[in-house]
Parts: sequence; structure tokens; C-alpha cells
Amino acid sequence: MKKFILMVFALLLSVQSCFAAEISENRSPFHENVIYPLIKTGDYAIDNRINTAIIAEVDRFVTAVYRNAQKNNYEVADIRTNYEIGSNEAGNTIILSILMTESNYYKGGAHPATYVRALNFNLSSGEQMGLDYLLEVGEGFQDGWLIERLNQKLREKSERKEIFLFQDALPLKKLPQDFYWDKNLHVHFIFQHYEIAPYAAGIIDVDIDE
Repeated sequence: MKKFILMVFALLLSVQSCFAAEISENRSPFHENVIYPLIKTGDYAIDNRINTAIIAEVDRFVTAVYRNAQKNNYEVADIRTNYEIGSNEAGNTIILSILMTESNYYKGGAHPATYVRALNFNLSSGEQMGLDYLLEVGEGFQDGWLIERLNQKLREKSERKEIFLFQDALPLKKLPQDFYWDKNLHVHFIFQHYEIAPYAAGIIDVDIDE
């Protein structure tokens, strides 16, 4: 188990707070390539809320891979995770964002299946921050505003980067479940493979504040 200190900078997002925590890198005893972080802030209740959510996400992923293999008579050739961590401040709230990259490959498949899952936490309480939190902290956010803004930014990015979207991708009917804040407190939404575009388009990250 590898340990390191999160102090003012982390892997993905620049830290703009004086927050410091110990991050332990943990490895599944059953899958050597399944790794995940555990957080130690010094407050047991906060640590427990955050780490319980992280472990639940890892367990959900691994369980889903093997259930799918059993259902379809597949052989799991590879299963792995990785992660990136960062924190930032929104007013008096310190936000911890964890991006978990989850990948699996079934023997004989054309390519691995890869997803990026975003977990956001309020470090003052350890509570996980979902889409409803955006409405609370966002200036001028109203019902319908987020999806309209995301439609606009996704359209702009697809044209700029020449990303081929599925014919019925726009307008979006709902927001993606995965989002995070970057070092500038911009909100990013993540579209997984095949969600709105072919596999070749990759996982699409859209900054709605750019």
C-alpha cells in the first residue's frame, strides 16, 4: 500500500486551499490492477463517509463486470482501475474531486470497455456532492439552464474538434451522471463511450464554463 500527502497540488486539479490530507493508494487483494485511494483527514466521520463511497464504487464496478461475464458466458481477460485526485474551494466549501477510470476486457472482444466515474465530496462534512449541489453553488443556475448550456458547449466542441455525434445525440434529454470541478472551478460533464458518439470519439469531457 502506497501512501503520499496531498498538499496544495494533486494529480488532476490544482489545489487552491490550505487543505492537507493523507492519501493511501490501495490495491484489491483479488485483482492486482484494481487500485483506489482512501482519504485520511484526521476526522473519522468524514473519512468514513468518503472512503465508504469510494469502496462502494470500486465494488460496484468489479461486481458488474463479473455478473456480465456470467450472464453472457464471457471470460474476463483484464480488469483494472486508476484514479486522479484534486481539490478546490467554492466559497467556504472545500471540494474533493476523484476521477476513477475503470476498464475491463473480455477475451475475444474488439477492445476494452472504459469508463470515467466522478466522485465529488464536501470535505467539511464528507458528504457526496451530486447534480443538485450545482444548483446550490452555481450563480444564476436555474432549472433547465444546465442542460441548455451543456447542449451549446457540446455542439461547439463537436464542431471545433470534428467529433462525430450520433444523429439523435442533440439536443440532450438529460444530464450525464458524471461531472467534476477543475482548478478554475469550471464544471465539466463526462460522456462515456457510445453515450453520444461512436467508440472512436473516446470519452468526451465538456467544460460548460469555457
